[in-house]
Amino acid sequence: MISKELKTRLDTFIDAILAIIITIMVLELPAQSWEHHANITNFFLAVGVYAVSFCFVANIWYQQATLFSTVDQIPRRIVLWEFILVFLLSLVPALTRLMSGDVESISVIIYGAIYFLVIVVFRLISRTIVHQQANDKDEMRKIYTSIYGEHNLENVIMIAAIMILAIFVPKAAYILYIAIPIRSFFTIDNDARELTGIQQMETTGQQDYLRMSHDQQVKFRRLVGEFIRESRNARGNTEISRTAWENFAKAAEAELNINPTTLGHWFAAFQQAKNTHQNGAPYRQGRPRKVHD
Repeated sequence: MISKELKTRLDTFIDAILAIIITIMVLELPAQSWEHHANITNFFLAVGVYAVSFCFVANIWYQQATLFSTVDQIPRRIVLWEFILVFLLSLVPALTRLMSGDVESISVIIYGAIYFLVIVVFRLISRTIVHQQANDKDEMRKIYTSIYGEHNLENVIMIAAIMILAIFVPKAAYILYIAIPIRSFFTIDNDARELTGIQQMETTGQQDYLRMSHDQQVKFRRLVGEFIRESRNARGNTEISRTAWENFAKAAEAELNINPTTLGHWFAAFQQAKNTHQNGAPYRQGRPRKVHD
């Protein structure tokens, strides 16, 4: 494991690199006189290309910041993966500049390949950090896959489809790349809340969750995510927290036939920690976990 101080420096380093990448891309926008209408058209076309890459890089930064905020320490191997991630992202300005002039099939396909590699590397980083917080690695792998697996597969399919489309309509294909970071931006918070909620559960609850059907898991995660959001919004207000739990319990019983008592056992440690926090003691959301290098 690397120390908290070194992790902070790594965070700062990654933030600086991503800021430089975005700065380089915006500096590549054409700065020609607008006296000629063609220059105006070229400028706004270049802005469109820049917008796609900006969303791509900004979304990775947001996911990175969200992920790293959940831990104080990370395994040393994560540092290597972070360097690989930054290397791949550093290629984005060159590809963006290439396509600002003329969007060709080969450049859009290469862009998609870089996009795919970035997603794969980031998911390896994400999975490693999530797994390090669990006692049972195999169980956490299944939980992580149940939450993120579908979205990851959908992203891969989208990239593959866009790369194929690029062979025939490269300009349209490139613009479609923007759909991936936009979609991820709106799903990451829900996924993170759902994962947090499942992590709060006792081992028996997690095992019962994994035995649910796919549809039941989706419904249960949605209810857990809503409960976590309402609990955070309570900000220590006992009445609001109690209402959030009651709504969660009623919905779980109505939609999934989960007994409130059983649900209470599943989240006993979470409720106890939250109550302790409301009584004035320090509280950090999440059950104690073993950490391994």
